[in-house]
Amino acid sequence: MFKKKLKDKGEEAGAKKPSRSGIKRLSSRDLRNPLVLQKLPAYFLIICVVGTLILFFYLVWPFITPIFLAVVLSIAFYPVYLKLVALLRGWRRTASFLTCLLVVLIIVIPIIILVILLAEEAASLYTIVDQRVQSGDFDKYILFIEGVYDWLQASVEGLVDVTTDDLKAGITGMAQSLSSGLVKQTGTLIAGISSFLLATVVMLFGMFYFFKDGAKLMERASMLAPLPRAYEVQLVDKFISMVKAVVYGVFLTAVLQGFVGGLGFWIVGVSNPVLWGAAIGFFSLVPVIGTAVVWVPAVIVLLALGEYVMALVLLGWCLLIVSSVDNFVRPYLIGGKAKTYPLMMFLVILGGVMTMGLKGVIVGPLVYILLMSFLHIYEAEYRKVLND
Repeated sequence: MFKKKLKDKGEEAGAKKPSRSGIKRLSSRDLRNPLVLQKLPAYFLIICVVGTLILFFYLVWPFITPIFLAVVLSIAFYPVYLKLVALLRGWRRTASFLTCLLVVLIIVIPIIILVILLAEEAASLYTIVDQRVQSGDFDKYILFIEGVYDWLQASVEGLVDVTTDDLKAGITGMAQSLSSGLVKQTGTLIAGISSFLLATVVMLFGMFYFFKDGAKLMERASMLAPLPRAYEVQLVDKFISMVKAVVYGVFLTAVLQGFVGGLGFWIVGVSNPVLWGAAIGFFSLVPVIGTAVVWVPAVIVLLALGEYVMALVLLGWCLLIVSSVDNFVRPYLIGGKAKTYPLMMFLVILGGVMTMGLKGVIVGPLVYILLMSFLHIYEAEYRKVLND
């Protein structure tokens, strides 16, 4: 009897003694526990889903940019699609095809034409600047700002010895570097025309099915998402409103400002108006200074060259027409949609381009949109806690 008690106490002490690794080992009795057995299929299913999702994203990663772009354009053009569905009395396939054709006509074809024109003007930029410098136009500019030039030279005297010939050589070299860089970039785009066409086809196929089956896909995603129904609705609404605000209020405004600005340069007879328009469209994304960083120096140069009428026309055009796009058209296009922050948009676009290349123009804003959408849900969930 006494030995039996000692044996039982020894077994209890051995059971309580932790293993050297600090991890409790599962016995055969634990494995036969109904709770463990019930969770095994769920764990196995989660592992399978995560594994296949990783494999799926690995397979479609080369086309992730056109797929993202298809999602964005589908949201932006969905009102057009709905109007076509109503006009065609429910023919969704035909309406989807016509909407995709409209995207090709107003986005894809103009981009191709713009790249070709930029390549041509970039190639001629160095020649035009060199001719201007050698013809004496640069000397007129130096005489125009002679006081400023003398002041700068006196200020840096002893540090740098700068002459007019040095400035001429510097400007010519800068133009050559800029021209060769632009030619290289546009040449890369033209050389990759096959990749561009493939990405365009993937984007259009994605748009076709997103238009036609978008509502079903959203309902399916809503069923699989582990969020409450109210949060799902808020998340989708916020995402859609942010996409429209970015497309209409940022990119469409930049395109309009670039087109109107380039048109103004063409009217006054400035060389390379497409290049100037592209620069205005890009700098329209920059907060505060915006397009002025492009057209103000151009007006000053025209004044220096004695082209007073051209300078005044360009100044009036940019102040009244180009600036009005930012001040009046942008708020009208955004309307009651979500508010975007110009500084954040500029940073995500520039950072996206620096880290991912041209696809960063699409991926950067999308990351920003997702971040703002999830922050909206987070604020709604923990509003009371955050306010305390």
